[in-house]
Amino acid sequence: MKRIFALVFLMVLCSLSLHAAQNSLKVTLAAPTKVGTATLPVGAVKISWVVSGADAQLTFQPEGQKAVTVPAQVVEQKSFNHALQTGNVKGVETLESVILEKMTFVLAPTPATGN
Repeated sequence: MKRIFALVFLMVLCSLSLHAAQNSLKVTLAAPTKVGTATLPVGAVKISWVVSGADAQLTFQPEGQKAVTVPAQVVEQKSFNHALQTGNVKGVETLESVILEKMTFVLAPTPATGN
């Protein structure tokens, strides 16, 4: 009986934490990654978002660092996994999109510098 209660309690706790974190996601960056005009360090980053129609504001909060907020376009598209799509621009990993289960956030390209 105690095991059933503990199992039900854990299931409820997990569903509540998933519901509370519906507009955020934690990721771990393996390399420094440029987002907008800022470069996020290696390590844990919380990504949160606010959607308004086809537009969104994404906030990247590295642990112990200042948050970075950038605009993005919302594309409704299903995916089985959460992922970050990056590209290499002049030797710098640059975030291009954040892929979620039901939508993808496409970031505006960062202007190239240092011609």
